[in-house]
Amino acid sequence: MKARQLVRSVASLAALSAASGFVTLEAQRMRQPPRPDTPRLMVQVFGSPDKVAGPEVSEALREEMIDSYPSRVLWVMSKEDVLGILEQSGYPTNEQLSRSDEAALAKTLRADEYVRGNVTHDGEVYHVKAQLVLTRDATLTQPLPEVTNRDASDAGEKLADHVDDARKQLEYEKKCLDHARNNRLDEAVKAANDGIKAYPNGTLVRYCKLNVLVRREASSEEKLAMANEILAIDPVSKAALAVAADAQQAAGNTEAANELLVRLLATDPGDAALARRVVDALAASGNYDVAKEIVLKAVAENPGDIGLIRLQFLILSSAGDYKPALKTGEEMVQMDTSLATAEFFGRLVALYAADSQPQKAAEAAARGTQKFPQDASLWQTYAQTLRTTGQLQQSIDAAKRALELDPTIQNGWTQVAIAYNELNQPDSALAALRMAKEAGDDPDQVGGYALNIGNRMFQQATSAQPMVVDSLRKALPYLHFADSTIVDVAAKTNAKFLIGASSYYMASVLAQSLQQTKSCEDAQAGKAESTNATIYVQQGGRAAPDNASQMLGYLNQLLPFFTQSVEQLCKGN
Repeated sequence: MKARQLVRSVASLAALSAASGFVTLEAQRMRQPPRPDTPRLMVQVFGSPDKVAGPEVSEALREEMIDSYPSRVLWVMSKEDVLGILEQSGYPTNEQLSRSDEAALAKTLRADEYVRGNVTHDGEVYHVKAQLVLTRDATLTQPLPEVTNRDASDAGEKLADHVDDARKQLEYEKKCLDHARNNRLDEAVKAANDGIKAYPNGTLVRYCKLNVLVRREASSEEKLAMANEILAIDPVSKAALAVAADAQQAAGNTEAANELLVRLLATDPGDAALARRVVDALAASGNYDVAKEIVLKAVAENPGDIGLIRLQFLILSSAGDYKPALKTGEEMVQMDTSLATAEFFGRLVALYAADSQPQKAAEAAARGTQKFPQDASLWQTYAQTLRTTGQLQQSIDAAKRALELDPTIQNGWTQVAIAYNELNQPDSALAALRMAKEAGDDPDQVGGYALNIGNRMFQQATSAQPMVVDSLRKALPYLHFADSTIVDVAAKTNAKFLIGASSYYMASVLAQSLQQTKSCEDAQAGKAESTNATIYVQQGGRAAPDNASQMLGYLNQLLPFFTQSVEQLCKGN
């Protein structure tokens, strides 16, 4: 229920009562109006499967509380106050509101506290579970002892005794809060301890004390002890679970911290930030069993709860249960299309790829780019899936689209280069690698791809019989680019050696052919390659010491040979 709707309903109901001269049961009792500082309590409509027992128990509780408290000590809102607003707002008066709507209603009616509950009936006995909630923060709850009774009205009256007891801590909780706000932390702790004495099972005063311990940066042991006191009373306390998890993590107890985080997430599965925190923590420790057990049980008990289904998808994904995760994810976005975010499609693609379904991964990526055509990361992911399925030209087109949307996207041009290389278009691959270097991609990765291409060309050229100078020369642009780009010493040394070896073999081929060609140009080329080979083989010799030694020995003969040949064959030039 939206707060504005509730406000309009309050105003409408007040106007209707004034116009019609409507006399409420509250007026018939002639209750004195509350003072401005009188606490105000509201009893919400309790939930029950039959929609009868819940309203009956909550009304019995409300009437008992009204009869028990003078109106200037505690103002308990009447049935007409509560149900009138629900009727004006279009809500049924025999069903429990959602937690958020209950909190909104309490704030609209200016209640300081309210009681919420649920009633079940096993055929003979009514079972009532209820909480006292502080309106200022709906997570500040006080569980009340369970009530069982054969009569619904008697159960409500009996519950009133527990509400009376639980309220004994409130004056101390207020004192603790006031002291804490004024930075009187020792006095705040004392007030909280007094409240615990007044009501030993009090969680509300313990919350205040816990917050004070956090503010004064108490030890993990102190905070954990107080959090555990609360959890012993209320096992699903969000605040206590959060503090306990942090304390366990600080103490290095990762497994215990993860269990607490999973329990915390189960209290509010729709909290996306918390879900990511839990999933990340579980992924770091590899502890998924507890998480899966809790979430699968919760989904089974709450069919159709989209928050729980989303949590199940995240945990199954992180656990590596690919097929169940994929099934859950696809069903989830059919139930709620708003969950089909760019992040969701990225995760879906990764799951299909990990499950060895590359075609499905590509289809999922295509769906993502259709829904989010301006998302560069999704286009890059799509490019990767297309390359995996062998659609290389389409992969290049998708990668270039990603670069159009975000020219700085990491590994964008490197991705293009890889696809060009697999298309056997090395010149285009080298051009893309130059762009990748300029864009700031990882130099060892960029240079490494160039080195791989150059090495492949070198191996092809040297295995041919006979070797051809032009084939040997094709590898040099890639090898020189690798040498100028790579930072890693070992890889850089290897690039230098391959440059030297390429020049060495070119010089050897030219030396053999020179005897027939008697060409000045061949003599000059041979001298240049011999010189280059000597320089680069020496610089890269550590990559292949034995081969380098043999090459340098032969080069010691080749270089004088080419020098003499140039003198003889190039006299007129």
